[in-house]
Amino acid sequence: MCRLPKIAESTARRARDARAALTLIELLMAVSILGIMAAALSLLTSAVQVSSAYTEGYGTALQHARVSLERITRQVREAAANENFPGTAVFYDTVQSWRFPDTLVVWHPTTAPANPAGLPLYGELVTFCPDPNTPNQLLEITRPGDTRVAPAQTDAAGWQNLLALIKGTDTANHRVTLTGLLRVASVDGSSATSGLRGCVRFELVMHPTAAEWASYRAGTLAWQDIDWPQGIYGQQTGLSQSWVRMELQLVPDGSSPSGTSAQQVVPFFGSAALYFTLNQ
Repeated sequence: MCRLPKIAESTARRARDARAALTLIELLMAVSILGIMAAALSLLTSAVQVSSAYTEGYGTALQHARVSLERITRQVREAAANENFPGTAVFYDTVQSWRFPDTLVVWHPTTAPANPAGLPLYGELVTFCPDPNTPNQLLEITRPGDTRVAPAQTDAAGWQNLLALIKGTDTANHRVTLTGLLRVASVDGSSATSGLRGCVRFELVMHPTAAEWASYRAGTLAWQDIDWPQGIYGQQTGLSQSWVRMELQLVPDGSSPSGTSAQQVVPFFGSAALYFTLNQ
């Protein structure tokens, strides 16, 4: 009779141990749940890192775009201009059937212009364009001290030679890199460096247009019929406008030029207008 409590106690202890132990199925389920949680945390961490990197890259691209566009805008607004040269000029290359207006020239002398009623000097010009050898870089190029006179805007061959000199490796060229984040695209679909171009676009809108002014000088268009900006003109002078519109396509992650469509691209836009008077 005195052994019954010990037997009951032993049975109860075995029952408690059985309940405390995990079966193989329970153990496998626990391991699986832990694995799923670890994978989910890993994906979340990766997403946070990618988002953080993109945000940082976008902030950098935004800063580059702001500095570049503000610098170009300031140069355009401070440009010298007259009847012979309207302060700015946009030049383009044609490759196959594609047109690339990616070169902007601004007449921006550091002091008073040498020929205020004539054409600018080489040394008074500021050129904005992608680097021909490193197309993801947007350059500002000047030739300080060069006193040669720029060709007339109608002299296509003269400007072609001048731009080749400006974009070349001449030691007189002073280059400033505004950004190295330009998107680079392939002209012919290949990855050859010669077929890559930096994605920057300039557009110049003139009021009155060069054709209108030429018609007026030829006597075939009346003074009052010229398309003056906002209709502002007088008996002897009229207001002329050179309006430059700009587009920069930047790559936030700063990846090297590839010419592929896999790049993350952010477009930035700007514009600047220059006003000056034309005389009868």
